Amino acid sequence: MIVSNEENTFMGNLYNAIGSEVSGYYAGAPFLGTITETRTKYGGDIQVVVEEEHMTYLINGTALMNGGDTIYDNLHVYFD
Repeated sequence: MIVSNEENTFMGNLYNAIGSEVSGYYAGAPFLGTITETRTKYGGDIQVVVEEEHMTYLINGTALMNGGDTIYDNLHVYFD
């Protein structure tokens, strides 16, 4: 797997982003939450746990980097 320098930097920042905010749309509904956990997945991707008051989201790092996937749209992470 070839990883670009930009992707490597983003994933490194994301792995250490506990406390940062994430906004976007989940199945068409807007959300704004805080990253409470990160973990490395098999294959090298990173998964973040984003929590808001009444909902928890599990989002892959590649989806955050690309701004979305089949479930999430318009994703943004606000690094501290």
